[in-house]
Amino acid sequence: MKINFEIISTILEPFITIHAAEKTPQLVQLSDEIQQLSNSLNLTGYRDTKRKMISVLEINRIQTSGKRVICQTPDGEYELHQRIYELASTLPHNLFIRTSSSEIIRIAWIKEFVLTPTGMYQIILRDGQQTYTSRRYTREIRKELLS
Repeated sequence: MKINFEIISTILEPFITIHAAEKTPQLVQLSDEIQQLSNSLNLTGYRDTKRKMISVLEINRIQTSGKRVICQTPDGEYELHQRIYELASTLPHNLFIRTSSSEIIRIAWIKEFVLTPTGMYQIILRDGQQTYTSRRYTREIRKELLS
């Protein structure tokens, strides 16, 4: 299979076209997998009475507040209707890391780690906010990001 990229600056949203002699089951499966991947890269956020599709690339941080799951983006906070453990399993692992049972952070949003006397890490984010890892996730963070 040959793959070509055609970059056109006026296109607002990327799209994929499959050129083939005939529509085969393999091509249908390929298109289904591309569609699933594309859909998994967007989440539906709610603010007031409005609903917005949020690209995972816009998300800086996801955390729980009571029973609510809050997503922080550059243009504000949105409520998500998924559980945080569902998001942890569906978000790309190369972009996000779970820091506690109530928080997921985009790796690129982390400015620095500071080891505390208790052995946990204080995480300083690019906007100056601070958070802490839980002991449960400290080993994973050390293995994934600090080794």
